[in-house]
Amino acid sequence: MPFKPFATVPGDHAVFRPSDPISKRAVHVCILGGGFGGLYCALALHRRLGKGSPVRITLVEPRDRFNFTPLLYELLTRELAPWEIAPAYRDLLKHTAVDLRQDWAEHIDLAQQTVTLRHGDPLTYDYLVVALGSQMRPPATPGSQSHTLPFNTLHDAEQLERRLGELDHLPKVQVVVAGAGPSGVELACKLSDRLGSRGHVTVVDRRGEILRSYPARLQRAAARALAKRGVEVYLNAAIDAVDAGGLTFGYEGKPRHCQADLMLWTVGTVPRSWLGENNLKQTPFGQCQVRPTLQLPDYDNIFVLGDMAAMPAPGRERAPTTAQAAYQAGPAVAKNLLALIADRPLKPFVYNHLGDMLTLGQGEAVVCGFGLCITGRLGAFSRRWAYWLRLPTMAHRWRVLRYRLGGNSSHSVPTK
Repeated sequence: MPFKPFATVPGDHAVFRPSDPISKRAVHVCILGGGFGGLYCALALHRRLGKGSPVRITLVEPRDRFNFTPLLYELLTRELAPWEIAPAYRDLLKHTAVDLRQDWAEHIDLAQQTVTLRHGDPLTYDYLVVALGSQMRPPATPGSQSHTLPFNTLHDAEQLERRLGELDHLPKVQVVVAGAGPSGVELACKLSDRLGSRGHVTVVDRRGEILRSYPARLQRAAARALAKRGVEVYLNAAIDAVDAGGLTFGYEGKPRHCQADLMLWTVGTVPRSWLGENNLKQTPFGQCQVRPTLQLPDYDNIFVLGDMAAMPAPGRERAPTTAQAAYQAGPAVAKNLLALIADRPLKPFVYNHLGDMLTLGQGEAVVCGFGLCITGRLGAFSRRWAYWLRLPTMAHRWRVLRYRLGGNSSHSVPTK
């Protein structure tokens, strides 16, 4: 099958028609990973395919629910319910032609064009999209893996909720958050509001500033929010060890021990490894090198996107490993896939930074972009609205909106 990987693609509203010049046999597109990159690519493919299309779409994802990770923090303060930010894949895909395989992808055989699954039969693909995302960086600090909790998935949020329930009997709760990046700051603010006067939250980070890679205005807004809540922040503080009672870190040349009833580890993520013989070109950060079209350099029919790929970005070394970048890349890959199948030219992916948003406690947030920086309750409304627009399907968006406009409590799930 001929490939023409560069140039342009039809406009945003172009629809792939079965009359386009493609192979007469059915074409199989296999997508690994149901996060922002993989799921949104699958949904975009479905929307752009005409009826009776010979293109089959298979999505491989082991979880049963999509995780809208930027809104996980609202679960801690019960501003949102789990079903709103973690809809079931079956519900999201039930009116589509996407075949969901709830399984783990174990191995990719590039020569045979097959994907080995942990439980199901191997899949043979014509075109492959790899969007497996990232994972928490393996903790190197002694005791951190045994005595701290991560916060990156719905399962993590449920685990943290159970732990908070176990601490309900305590008159005072000491919380330590390792890491002053976006996740650490958001967790510190939300937990401080959740616990109120019972809680004392401490943030420890080896770097010299909070939110190191974020704009100064956003850093200042976050610093004010932490100070308002009495959150203690230690910067330039390297964590040496973690035990059941707390953590030890060096600060101003002296060792300190911070007691804790609850410790959270938010020291960053790393891209997931390639599933197969690791002979692909990779960056020092562990991402796959890709063409501007997000294809692998030596394989026209394989696209890699999201955290696993060093995706291009104007004015940056690469696109950030954020939901925003993967959200943009998913539909872009869908358009390029259909162009490739129909032997049309492809369009380079261009990451467009739309600004930065962080929740800074219950009913508060900061939104910075396009020369503006909105904080407080207006920031929280703007952030929630922006994320509502990015929920995966129109049906789910309207379900959430009707529920919210109806004044329902976030503790109950609406009747279907």
